[in-house]
Amino acid sequence: AYGLLFLGAHFVWAFSLMFLFSGRGYWQELIESIVWAHNKIKVAPATQPRALSIVQGRAVGVTHYLLGGIATTWAFFLARIISVG
Repeated sequence: AYGLLFLGAHFVWAFSLMFLFSGRGYWQELIESIVWAHNKIKVAPATQPRALSIVQGRAVGVTHYLLGGIATTWAFFLARIISVG
């Protein structure tokens, strides 16, 4: 269970680097892809993507970086404690 938590948290942490280093370009691509998929399979009402400002993109990146880093470290140490005993 902690291995999956570690992988998920590491994904969030790594995903945050996209926001921190790219500004808003990759974020916009991701949003457009998600909106396209939702519109294609009619899961959600039709929406239009909105671009984040650079400051908003950085804020999203920092938040994910901190939370992902904390959760990754926490999951790693819990898994290590359990495995070592």
